[in-house]
Amino acid sequence: MGAPTKATILIVDDTADNLSLLSSHLKSIYTVKTVNNGDAALRIAFSDQPPDLILLDVMMPSMDGYEVCRRLKADPRTRDVPVIFLTARTSVEDEKFGLDLGAVDYISKPISPPIVLARVKNHLSLKATADSLRATVEEVRAAHSRLEETQQHLIQTEKMAALGLLVSGVAHEINTPIGVALTAVSHLSGLVESLASQFQNGAIRKSDLARFLENAREGTLLVTTNIVRTANLIQSFKQVVVDRAGSERRVFDLKDYLSDALFGLDPHLREAGHSLTVSCPAGLTIDSHPGPLSEVLSILIRNAVAHAFRPGQSGRLTLSVMPREEDWVELRLSDDGRGIDPEHLPKLFDPFFTTRRGIEFPGLGLYIAFNLVHQVLQGTIEVESLSGGGASFVVRMPRRVSALAEASA
Repeated sequence: MGAPTKATILIVDDTADNLSLLSSHLKSIYTVKTVNNGDAALRIAFSDQPPDLILLDVMMPSMDGYEVCRRLKADPRTRDVPVIFLTARTSVEDEKFGLDLGAVDYISKPISPPIVLARVKNHLSLKATADSLRATVEEVRAAHSRLEETQQHLIQTEKMAALGLLVSGVAHEINTPIGVALTAVSHLSGLVESLASQFQNGAIRKSDLARFLENAREGTLLVTTNIVRTANLIQSFKQVVVDRAGSERRVFDLKDYLSDALFGLDPHLREAGHSLTVSCPAGLTIDSHPGPLSEVLSILIRNAVAHAFRPGQSGRLTLSVMPREEDWVELRLSDDGRGIDPEHLPKLFDPFFTTRRGIEFPGLGLYIAFNLVHQVLQGTIEVESLSGGGASFVVRMPRRVSALAEASA
């Protein structure tokens, strides 16, 4: 490593003796530059290598020290360079005026070189500390920016994972009626081919035609029923996706919406050996954001499947919905799993907290759910657990979100 670079001191004074006196005392420690007017001082200050500190005489012809200081502090390149005024003006008003302009110190003439040297050392030390602090702040800001970008990426990944799970579940549900319809159509096609062959051979009988009509009637009914079921599934899926993507507020029947929003999770629950029972009063209408509500419930259910049960254990999940006082509603998702360790309870909704670290579990699901409940649904979310006795996530939300709160969010 090379030797540390000397700090550069710019001395500005229209008196040659003062320049010589100060320079002789400072040049053994610092790199010293001297000029005798304000214009020359600004040219050096605004150059590619500005000084680290400026000793500035106040009373100079053409441009006094106050104006030089004002221009230095107005320019981003030099506003942080310490300026020490050197002047014969000793009134409190003069000193206050200089400090108000941005100077860091005020030394009265006649000049005492040891005093000047001590002040220069102190202010260079303060500047070094300030520069280091600014650099640290910039590093922290950059790190915070990178953290926010990473967090947003992980949040988006978590949301896409939830949507992907829904899409997969919907595809599984749609495959069943589509498969039945295809089987029925294939069977009908065989019947048509058989009847056509009999007709061409002149061997068709009345009983053959009657049997064909009966089979055709059953087949077309089967096809129609399953195509209608598929259309309904697709329509429900479209509504859920629109709600999740747009987060639009609307009035909806909570029981009907839960049936649509959660059906895509059934295949995954069954595959994992779990069951979900939903209990919700009929006719319970909500004026809120169905998309975020669906996302919250999806996150809570996925969290339960991933964490509540031991490997190979089959479990039961129950979603109970109850109206509460003052037009609130409570949604309680409970499981009969192993419960949550008490030391984990206070941290469950913290970002990046997870008991299963990995790409599949970045620790953002419950954090996203917490923010959706508080910021969008204007409610609260809590967790209740007894170790070894299952857990319950309780969402309480108003049946009608506040327009005033939405505007201020």
